[in-house]
Amino acid sequence: MTDPHPLRRILLLGDALSRPEGLERALARGGYAVVERDDAEQDPPPAAIPDLLLLTSRRADKRLEAALTTLSGEAWRAIPRVVLLADADPEGVTRALLLGADDALAAPIHLGELVARLGARLRTQPAPGQERASLWRQELMFDILEELSASIRSDSIVETLVRRVGLALELPRCSFLLASPWERYGRVVAVAERPEARDLRVDLYRYPEIREALRTERTVFIPELELHPFFEEIRPLWQDLGVSADVRSVAVIPVNLHGRPAGVFLLRTRRDDPALTPDQLHFAERLLKASARLLENEERRAGIARRQASALATDMLTGVANLDALDRRIQEEFQRARRYALTFSVVLLDVDKLRAYNERFGTVVGDRVMAELGGILQREIRAPDFVGRYGGDEFALVLPETDIVGARASIGRVRARVEAHDFPDFAPEDRPTLSAGIVTFPHPAANDTPDLFALVEAALLRGKAQTDGRIGTAETVAA
Repeated sequence: MTDPHPLRRILLLGDALSRPEGLERALARGGYAVVERDDAEQDPPPAAIPDLLLLTSRRADKRLEAALTTLSGEAWRAIPRVVLLADADPEGVTRALLLGADDALAAPIHLGELVARLGARLRTQPAPGQERASLWRQELMFDILEELSASIRSDSIVETLVRRVGLALELPRCSFLLASPWERYGRVVAVAERPEARDLRVDLYRYPEIREALRTERTVFIPELELHPFFEEIRPLWQDLGVSADVRSVAVIPVNLHGRPAGVFLLRTRRDDPALTPDQLHFAERLLKASARLLENEERRAGIARRQASALATDMLTGVANLDALDRRIQEEFQRARRYALTFSVVLLDVDKLRAYNERFGTVVGDRVMAELGGILQREIRAPDFVGRYGGDEFALVLPETDIVGARASIGRVRARVEAHDFPDFAPEDRPTLSAGIVTFPHPAANDTPDLFALVEAALLRGKAQTDGRIGTAETVAA
């Protein structure tokens, strides 16, 4: 078996907090397979030896010297060592080179320039042999499965799987779609090239290759789509819609969970890209088979955990997540957004005049308002969104891959649903209304999750002070 991409393997070492934002994504888009490790072994097995080492460090200090010393052994001697320094100190570059780096860059790191420099350096490296390529595939598969095993939710496993397979096989288009052979529509839950594109409804009639894979529960592999008879039925529809399929190769791998079809893994190359190879397909099939077992185990574990933790993680009055669960989810989303250079928003919703309701009608009515609003919010949010109770009369929404425009749209949908809801305790003119505050990450004043809470609280106060709209944003309140 040949390796379709033998020269583009990078081992990422060093301080994760010192890495430029978007580094992994830039490397993936540049066509590199990236494996992360905390430290390098002095005498690694052949499968663990990459084509290039990329070390990130705050500065050229003793820790960097120790890391480079470890990499001075015989096994690492021929591997280029590139150092990225988070401090904007030109002298640091000189020190890093004196410590043993082959190349070094100091902040600010321009990712496009970095990718080009790495490509130029790798072009001078000899291609690895057949045995080393085979060992690397095994190591890469183990590394991916190890990362998948560390994921805490099924959706995280799927997102990681799509990202890592796309990176490992250098495929520009890689996605996971939930579907069954008995339904007309499927739902895209993860897309490697567009992490924000989740929860998209797809008409399976337009994708005969997906229908065939679901029907037969076997992989559909089409190396050259242009003239393949499989698409004769759908080509007239493409012409009517003015659709030009910029696809050369496609592979659809069915995924079964607990003995039933659950969805498909879709691999595609563009028209100008090399065709998919049997080696790439074989690698993906082996990885998906192992990943399906992880998903099954996670679903079983999650089902038990949900039943056990529901009372601890749920606000008993409103049915939404409590403050502890909200804290954990925002922390997870914050770390994910920083790691992959993604956007997300936090919205704080305040129930206007709840104190007046309690004084006028009693706390029983006020509690009933909060409970009904909790139900509305849970029904209205998208699948990847999260809602929790933030205070006595406040709810918080966590909206992954959502900018400020999308956050405003979410608030508008919630308000419309509240306005249309029949609150039996109130006349229409007395029904509850909501004020809102929004903070969107990345934000120059948000270095951690407490900063996000402070910004969104200040934004909410500004929103409550308005006479129209009643939506404040962190753009207008950040210092």
